[in-house]
Amino acid sequence: MYTAIVRLTVGGETDAGTTLGGAGIDAQLGAVIGLTLVVLVALGAVLLIVAALVQISQAVHLREPDRTRWVLSVVFAPVFGAIAWFAVGNRPQTG
Repeated sequence: MYTAIVRLTVGGETDAGTTLGGAGIDAQLGAVIGLTLVVLVALGAVLLIVAALVQISQAVHLREPDRTRWVLSVVFAPVFGAIAWFAVGNRPQTG
């Protein structure tokens, strides 16, 4: 297992950097990675919601009250509503 110590130089002073759990990741790099992951998850959620709303608006098998209910479920419970649409709502009703 490798452990790296990072030295930061600010204004001529040198200070030993911190490691996270001995993994050798600088604290600032860990913050950047964490922020990047949060942004990617948020972007994925937005894309999921937009895709669900587009499919709901184009679904020919839905009557207007059903379409309205699906749109409201995606708007008021965004991630859950979008996942529910892709799981059960995007199927034509039989019988």
